[in-house]
Amino acid sequence: MKAIVHQGEGLDGASYRDMERPGIEPGQVCVKLKAAALNHRDIWTCNRAEPGASPVILGSDGTGIVSELGAGVDDLAVGDEVVINSSQDWASRSEVPLGEYGVGYKILGFPDHGTFAEYIVIGRQQVEPKPAFLDWREAAAFCLVGITTYRALFSEGRLKAGQTVAIPGIGGGAATQALLFAKAAGAKVVITSRSEEKLSKARELGANLAVKSDGDWGQAVRDFTAGRGADIVIETVGEATWKNSLAALANGGRLVVFGGTSGGTVEIDLGSLYLHWQSIIGTTMGSREEFRDMLAFTEAHQIHPIIDRSFPLSEGVEAMRYLDSAGQMGNVVLEIDT
Repeated sequence: MKAIVHQGEGLDGASYRDMERPGIEPGQVCVKLKAAALNHRDIWTCNRAEPGASPVILGSDGTGIVSELGAGVDDLAVGDEVVINSSQDWASRSEVPLGEYGVGYKILGFPDHGTFAEYIVIGRQQVEPKPAFLDWREAAAFCLVGITTYRALFSEGRLKAGQTVAIPGIGGGAATQALLFAKAAGAKVVITSRSEEKLSKARELGANLAVKSDGDWGQAVRDFTAGRGADIVIETVGEATWKNSLAALANGGRLVVFGGTSGGTVEIDLGSLYLHWQSIIGTTMGSREEFRDMLAFTEAHQIHPIIDRSFPLSEGVEAMRYLDSAGQMGNVVLEIDT
């Protein structure tokens, strides 16, 4: 089968090549993939790979049609349309995964082979019915960013209707999905960007306030909320936005962190943090229970992920370079068999 495989150093180690299609074992399903979505994790996987490591098929997000069932799988049928939950071995929302990261819990795409391929073989517990109202590209696009932002907003952020959410650095799939989820939940949303085009698009998607990120946008959030600040700040950028993210946070507010694309070393004024009853919460991905809740929420509100651009599987390396340029507004998707 054809796949986007990494072996070597950096993005130069990624290539479109043949890989052997894995055999199916009891409790597994084989999915003929129709589409897969890119995430920054795919780029980080390339950049952090050990020299001499075995080849790995990249990709965490995917959707497709069940083509084969392993022994013991009796609640699916060949031909069923499914989406893939890339958050592996984490069943309940009431717990975080046991052990250190990568021990007892994994994200699909490394070390296990991922979704940038014509087929994937994966455990039955990692697939769920595809929402019928989404096309193949949309169904692929909302899986990893969907579960991550759903947990960040609702499980960790405890978002309620009427609250204010600030999302710095709009444009990427996760930030854009957070905007859509927060608006569907009845929140007021403030976003920032350096790009006027992205600010305009975010307003079209429902942002209540869209401000340039190169100014004092923390104060802009406070002005918008009559001095109170944001109940939740979704932080995925890191160093470049951290100071304003803290400045934008209300008394008792939650700063929920699941990324640091501009750098991960930040400063915190502990006195200000505890005197304002604020919380900084780290999270990533989510449980199978939350994935199912996210699917139900998406269907109930008919939320369509934003697709910035699609590439054929054969141009998957070019797609990763495009994502790495940070010019997108929404998700970047690979079309595999449409």
